[in-house]
Amino acid sequence: MAFAGEVPVTVHAARVAGSGVSASPGASGHGGLLPALATRVERATVHDACVTSTARLPVVGAVTAVVRIERAAATGLTVETGKTTAGSVKLSGATFGTPQRAPDRPTGLFTVGAEQVSGSRVTTQPHAFTAGTITSRGVAIEVRRAEGGCEPGAAR
Repeated sequence: MAFAGEVPVTVHAARVAGSGVSASPGASGHGGLLPALATRVERATVHDACVTSTARLPVVGAVTAVVRIERAAATGLTVETGKTTAGSVKLSGATFGTPQRAPDRPTGLFTVGAEQVSGSRVTTQPHAFTAGTITSRGVAIEVRRAEGGCEPGAAR
């Protein structure tokens, strides 16, 4: 499964957990050259999520899709995002690495990782994602003729 789009998407989640996590800074070519963080998670779970996306259509105006998800699980998940915030984050087994072309010349980019990561009150605006598998339970979809949707405290 993969997603990349021009219409902004915002994901709010009450709780997120993952194992086998690594993240590297980079740049996204999506919509111009933007700073991005590419995060890879071998196994991820998301609880009480709310996803919103608003498109501005000719004649119709703003149309917002709201997707509420009780629980989702993914394997082989890679998310490219420009911004992610969380109320709290816990991690174990942290690592930091600098890839090198030669022992005396590092590339300047770095990778941070963790064996386990969990967070609460997480909000992200992904530019793109890919996953080996995604399963979900308790999905409700609503389409509105207006802007708006989930507020950070509204994820149920």
